[in-house]
Amino acid sequence: MSWSPWYDYNTEAVNKNASPNIGVYEVGDSLKNTVYYGEGGIKERLLYHLDKKELPLGRYFRFEVTNSKERAVQRQNALLEDYKKIYKKYPMYNERKG
Repeated sequence: MSWSPWYDYNTEAVNKNASPNIGVYEVGDSLKNTVYYGEGGIKERLLYHLDKKELPLGRYFRFEVTNSKERAVQRQNALLEDYKKIYKKYPMYNERKG
């Protein structure tokens, strides 16, 4: 698995670039610092967050396709734990998880 390139995080760019497959996605701020890791249907979930205005600092996104919900959850959990080891907390919009 590998990350896609970074794309602008807006409805047009998500519709054009995000995979409809299951996987993990990362949303970054204006400096591409991680503010959220998510999993599920990539395009669907990114559009949901935009619609609900849940990630207001999100400016960019990238993703990895896993094609399995179980693998996506495992990958998200690993990303979150790796982030926490470095920064001693979860990304800003994942904090409810911890």
